Amino acid sequence: MSFEVLDKDLMGRIGALRTRTGIIETPALFPVINPAKQVVALDEIKDIGFNQVITNAYLLKRHYGDLVREVGIHKLLDWDGPIMTDSGAYQLLMYGKVEVSPDEILKYEIDIGTDIGVILDIPTQWGRPRDMVLLEVEETLRRAKSALVKAKMWDPGHRMLMVGPVQGGDKLDLLSYSAEKMSELNFDIYAVGSPTTLLEEYDFSTIMRMIATAKMKLPPGKPVHLFGAGHPLILPFAVAMGIDLFDSASYVLYARDDRVILRDRTVRLSEVKVDRIPCNCPVCRRYSVKELMSMGKAERERLLAIHNLYVLWEELQEIKARIKEGTLWEYIEEKAGGDARARSALMALRRGLRAFLRMIPEASGRVRALHITSIDSLHRPEVIRHVEKILNNYEPPKGCLVVILPGEFLDRPYIRDSVLSWLLDQLLTNNLLSKVNVVINNPVLGPVPYEISEIYPLSQHEYPEPTPNYLRFFSHNLLRRYLEKLLRMGFTDVLIITRRGREESMKRLITELGGFRGVIVTGVASRQELSSLIPWIAKIVSSIQCSPHM
Repeated sequence: MSFEVLDKDLMGRIGALRTRTGIIETPALFPVINPAKQVVALDEIKDIGFNQVITNAYLLKRHYGDLVREVGIHKLLDWDGPIMTDSGAYQLLMYGKVEVSPDEILKYEIDIGTDIGVILDIPTQWGRPRDMVLLEVEETLRRAKSALVKAKMWDPGHRMLMVGPVQGGDKLDLLSYSAEKMSELNFDIYAVGSPTTLLEEYDFSTIMRMIATAKMKLPPGKPVHLFGAGHPLILPFAVAMGIDLFDSASYVLYARDDRVILRDRTVRLSEVKVDRIPCNCPVCRRYSVKELMSMGKAERERLLAIHNLYVLWEELQEIKARIKEGTLWEYIEEKAGGDARARSALMALRRGLRAFLRMIPEASGRVRALHITSIDSLHRPEVIRHVEKILNNYEPPKGCLVVILPGEFLDRPYIRDSVLSWLLDQLLTNNLLSKVNVVINNPVLGPVPYEISEIYPLSQHEYPEPTPNYLRFFSHNLLRRYLEKLLRMGFTDVLIITRRGREESMKRLITELGGFRGVIVTGVASRQELSSLIPWIAKIVSSIQCSPHM
């Protein structure tokens, strides 16, 4: 098995997972195939764009027995791409028992030629007492260890990739324990189990917390599967948190109930109030809503299932495009903007990503602007890193005076701006630069020392004009914290040039801080007016006397 990461954004990644019958490009979804009754033909599933499917080895064993051993699963299904098999754990979750042992089903999966096999774990049922869940987690771990030993005997060539499920559900301490112990076992793929109830209830926030908890303990180089997730609303959030693989029967389950999956919602066919479903797939191009409603149940179910698969495939393509472009955060902000459940997922994602900052690329090879459009944008990793760097890592030059200029009237990158260059030249010519920390107050990102102004994203970002108050509040608060840092370093004086109309708020900030010996605050209304103040600023700097130890 090999899993090669080809591109990344946030914790999301495009990867190549190599199986014995083909390469799976992640993020990928496995449509669930019913071995006894398949609504959508497998050749239609392949034509839509899916290269991989998942079916149930337990059901195959019950319905076909040794026939699958004789002909192989690929020939039985007439599918030449990767096939994943579940072990009967879903039936165990739904019905409380299965008539097969963990060893039996593992041997069967290997014998029938499965590409990716899931061990027979014990899924966590919602509402179970904690002590029972702990016992089931321990039993799953025992089965996992045994499965790896048996697989070496039954599959010495390691032709079947093995999936190690992480259980514990919403009992996050047990989920973390399960992930930690499972990570010590050398599975090819890890899976976060039992979110079915949460998915049915659209409790995306809890799912995101589960993913973050598991990812914290799992090996970063291995792909991670999320069982049962098959709605476009949850897919981009799960990918952003580091999920690589999904499986779902949602496409046919929803169709059976005359429900239509769209990229941002699910609607019943009878509730579609326009002539055609707002979709450009072959089904929606050919049939009107009225025509679909007038069909027989079986044909309508098949066509709606095909439509639902197209929507899921298109969503995955969008997610991959966003990863390649480096705009996955912008995309999930868009998703969260129109759905309260998706908004809850984004809030959970914000908290989860903070724990993985070291694993998230600081900047990709893509040159693009960071778009700061909402309060959520202030929680994206690039902004969090800027705050940490400016307050904890950046060491200002020694001096006693900080000069703050308004970012609204300077061009980015600030260090190349002609007005700033003139000021720096004046200070350098008069041997004044050594006692000054020149800082640009960016309207959204706060203090930007000129010497680091080319670092991403300090010069590569966009924000709305006029700047909303919530963004200015963030900037204002960050400036306060930066000035506190300078006070602790021994700076004694501050000269603030700000946008006209904001003088009083700056004076209040300095008054509340206290500690500065000399304070000058003045406002300007334009770039020209700021430029005209350069000689005066140089004169003020010249008049400031620093202590001898500076």
